[in-house]
Amino acid sequence: MRILLLEDNFDTRFKMKLSLEKWGYDVVSVDNISLAITIILAEKIQFVITDWIMPDGNGTVLIQGVRTLNLPFYTYMILMTSLDDTQFTEQVVEAGPDDFILKPIHLDELLARIRAGEHRLKKLQENNFRMTEISNKLLATNEVTKHDLKMAANMQRSLLPIASSNIQGITIEWLLRPSTNMSGDIFNFFRLDEHHVGFYILDVAGHGTASAMQSSVLSRLLSPDMGYSNHLKFSLPEAPYYQLRSASSVVENLNQQFQTNIDYILYFTMIYGVIDTLSCTIELCQAGHPHSLYLQKGKQAEFIVSGGLPVGIITDASYESVHLKYCSGDRFFLYSDGITECESPDGEMFGSERLRLFVDETRHLNVSEVTRLFDERISSWRRSEGFEDDISMLVLEIL
Repeated sequence: MRILLLEDNFDTRFKMKLSLEKWGYDVVSVDNISLAITIILAEKIQFVITDWIMPDGNGTVLIQGVRTLNLPFYTYMILMTSLDDTQFTEQVVEAGPDDFILKPIHLDELLARIRAGEHRLKKLQENNFRMTEISNKLLATNEVTKHDLKMAANMQRSLLPIASSNIQGITIEWLLRPSTNMSGDIFNFFRLDEHHVGFYILDVAGHGTASAMQSSVLSRLLSPDMGYSNHLKFSLPEAPYYQLRSASSVVENLNQQFQTNIDYILYFTMIYGVIDTLSCTIELCQAGHPHSLYLQKGKQAEFIVSGGLPVGIITDASYESVHLKYCSGDRFFLYSDGITECESPDGEMFGSERLRLFVDETRHLNVSEVTRLFDERISSWRRSEGFEDDISMLVLEIL
């Protein structure tokens, strides 16, 4: 071990240096604080024995100077002094040496204190090594977790419909801005049969992985590609061998299956709808979700106010559907409360009326341009990186 000895008296410094070298230590001896700090930095000295009184200050100046450097290694410091009073003790404690020894120096006591310092340094180094190992493992685990979350987010995104999809004369655009890597919001738009198109938007309570996993499970259950009997259809013994479930019955069945309890509190809000392209009607069931906006050609956008409780709150909750007659050029906007409850830096919510006015103002634009502009609008409103809640919007347009 290399020891830095700081002592202004030449004879004392010379005798101590000889003793330290006799005990097997590599010794660098200096007579001023400035040079001592330079050597500590250059040679990464981890053990210092310093006198209290020096020409360019006292030992506490050196100790405090080293401590404030926040070096990547620990320097053990023993302070030598001939003073033995209360004031000295207070100053020593404030300066922060690891140990001190009174002059005149007794060599056996000095050696014992050095050995104790060596032992402490060894323990610190062992602890630092273990902490470094733990830190490296945590970093590696964190990188794996980040990679897994990124892959999971990509998988979740693959469940979303293709933008500008067109099914039976119905086209869509959408916007999704998760608050974390993965989203508790999800939506879809799909062909049910030759004359029916289904769509939904849902928002699982909470944020992060748990809500995202729940939304992914729900997206699979609400898929039309599950045979004749599933959450969207039930089978019949004769042709056409299936019948579409009503929007309200789809929501009711989900409510029976996903009930909140002590261990499972991921309830969700949703809107499920079925478009009949023969009768030009839409059936909607809203379950605790923000009211959808209906923009009819030549009329102001209006909210479709109806629905029931969020799914999973009460077992015997009942749900009703709304039936609307649509015309070519009409638009439907479905969105999560992450939009209406998005706060500005001043704490003001974006609100449903501001959204309604935006929908009215942009009615002359194509839907892809509308979603792009709204992305800019809500980001400008937020004026900070990221959102506190997931942002999602699904826009349907009748061609």
